[in-house]
Amino acid sequence: MAVKIPVAKDDDDRLHLREDKIDQALRSKSLGSVLGWGDSLGEASPGGQRPVAYTRVDLDVVDVGAARTELQAALVAIGVPAGTEIHYGIEGISLADIYTPPGWQLGQPVVRRPQRPRGRTR
Repeated sequence: MAVKIPVAKDDDDRLHLREDKIDQALRSKSLGSVLGWGDSLGEASPGGQRPVAYTRVDLDVVDVGAARTELQAALVAIGVPAGTEIHYGIEGISLADIYTPPGWQLGQPVVRRPQRPRGRTR
């Protein structure tokens, strides 16, 4: 599982405390833990800069259903922005719960964009 948290210009989580709070929420119910996290870049601006678009938090959980329920409550409690996603798989299908205040859109199919080739192409 993973949590994808959009990063806004005025986001003040420079110490990445959200990841610790997510880890505490899962561990407190013996549902799992945070494996790691990292920032992902967005689309390139006209000047070529690629700003941070979101933080991805990778999780190891023992019960996907229970972890989803706990994460939905914990993420709202720590004040994540609209558009935060909880990614998981059920029977080989990639799904996401998407935060749209005041609630969650559950079980949305995840559509992956095709990978663009890296480096130069002719």
